[in-house]
Amino acid sequence: MLSTLQIRSARPKERAYKLADSGGLFLLVQPSGSKLWRYKFRIGGVEGLQALGAFPEVGLAEARDRHAVARKLVAQGVQPVQAHKRQLEALAIEHLHRTKGTFAAIMGDWSDATAPNLKSGTIAQRKREIENDLMPTLKSRAITSITRLELTTLIKRVEQRAPEVARNLRNHLWGIFEYAIDSGLIDINPVPPIRILKKRHQKNYAALSPAQMGDFLRKLEAASEAENATRIAMQLVMLTACRKAEVIGARWSELDLKRARWEIPAERMKAGRPHWVPLSSQSLALLAELRMMVPRDQEYLFPNRRDSHRPMANRTLNALMVRLGFGGKGTPHGMRAAFSTHFNSRNANIDVIEHCLAHVPANPVRAAYNRHAYRKERRAMLQAWADNLNALSGKRPQPQAKNDVVVPTKHQAVRTTIQRVRGNRSQRAEA
Repeated sequence: MLSTLQIRSARPKERAYKLADSGGLFLLVQPSGSKLWRYKFRIGGVEGLQALGAFPEVGLAEARDRHAVARKLVAQGVQPVQAHKRQLEALAIEHLHRTKGTFAAIMGDWSDATAPNLKSGTIAQRKREIENDLMPTLKSRAITSITRLELTTLIKRVEQRAPEVARNLRNHLWGIFEYAIDSGLIDINPVPPIRILKKRHQKNYAALSPAQMGDFLRKLEAASEAENATRIAMQLVMLTACRKAEVIGARWSELDLKRARWEIPAERMKAGRPHWVPLSSQSLALLAELRMMVPRDQEYLFPNRRDSHRPMANRTLNALMVRLGFGGKGTPHGMRAAFSTHFNSRNANIDVIEHCLAHVPANPVRAAYNRHAYRKERRAMLQAWADNLNALSGKRPQPQAKNDVVVPTKHQAVRTTIQRVRGNRSQRAEA
């Protein structure tokens, strides 16, 4: 058997050599001078080799202790190398559970990992929902102790108050527990399936009828309690057929007033694609009025009252409609439906209508190719829409350039009607 003196006295040679101890334990002396403990064993006639550390970090006595443990495993037919690996894995998992095993910890890591792909508004909404409905109950809980039954109970309790929030929470929880699986903390996702929630009854956004639209426009113009900026924001939602979020989040840098156009970047669009919006003469007049009201260094067209570095609050335009008596009759988003209904009822070109509404093909190649398709027709359509809103409100339409009064159509009968309207406008302009 070896002694510590022998081990210290061993000198490296040109080739590695062994110094045997007992029971398969030996010291391997490398040409580099390192001295490594090894245990050679056989299980079922198959030879194996286990590393037990390096001298002097692992002394002779400790090497023999490790050897003794490994020999007992071999006597039981257990591979000591695999047993050691499993032990290390168990220690790593134990450490992981101790440092990252709470719901709050894994939720924080999941949130950080997924946030770069989300819009700031989505991140803020997600954070608010989790903090309000999940953290009070689950924050300090071990991720392994949370059961499907309690998650089902929690989600269904929220559903009674806010069905859409409950759906969002289930999606958040699914992502959090999937992240926990990927992190090695759990093996099974306990989040209940979507079937636990009631089926969603999708409601279309309420849209004003033409008569209601005219009444609304008149009240909007006469409303003394509405700030000018809020009024203009609502009017631009109607005139451009854009979504409310796209209008209230608009930046001056997106506008080209000389060329009467508005380029909304992809990151602000629902479908993630840029949107080109031709501006009618009515829209340009409103923007000129707004430009006089907003400081030149202001980023947003409609800054938030409390923080000018953020856009107008999301509920502002809805609240305006409620104040004017149209709360249950229409919504800002419903203005897009009114636009679509108006032109579809006149057999206008459906492709032009859909492009005005930013409903372009899902195929990315085709979408990129068609992004600026129908420019002339879209400009004419939005100008005709603006003139129609003027007519509904009782205002006289503004004279337009000859090419701006044609609404694209597939039917000759409608073309004839448009030509007649163009002739009437020319006579009024001459008068």
